[in-house]
Parts: sequence; structure tokens; C-alpha cells
Amino acid sequence: MEFINNLLHNCEETSLNIIKSEETSLSVSAWLKMKFHIAFCKCCRNFGKQTKAMDKALQHHFHENISQQETIAPRELKDRIKENLQKM
Repeated sequence: MEFINNLLHNCEETSLNIIKSEETSLSVSAWLKMKFHIAFCKCCRNFGKQTKAMDKALQHHFHENISQQETIAPRELKDRIKENLQKM
């Protein structure tokens, strides 16, 4: 049973990894667990599709309304965000 539990993520872990995977790369094991869970969980599959749609809409909105110069985050901010995501 422990082997199966190691293969499976719950929905909370999977949704967190879906969001993390948009900003940084996941470890191979985390990525496989996420994909395996998504294959069997319709809710998480839908969540992944919804987050991609929101990202696309936000990118379109910001690229249309704000110049490229204003949307670039400082390197320090990007590093802090990545650091905090990896701690989760």
C-alpha cells in the first residue's frame, strides 16, 4: 500500500504542482505523480486547463495594455518567487 501512496498525490498536492510547473520545473518524480493523478482525476484535469486559460488571458491582457518594459519584474523578485515556490 505504501508503494501506491508514493505514486499518488492528492488533489491539493496536484493543484500546487500544476501552479508550480507554470513558473519552474518540477522534479521528475513530482512531475510523474502530477501527470498520473491528472490522468485519473477529472477535477484536477479541469483545474490545469483553467489555469492555462487564465494565464493566456492575463498574458494577452498585459501585452495589449502595458508596454514590455513595464511588465518585466526585477531579477531579485523572480528569484524570491522561485525560492518561495520551491519551499512549498
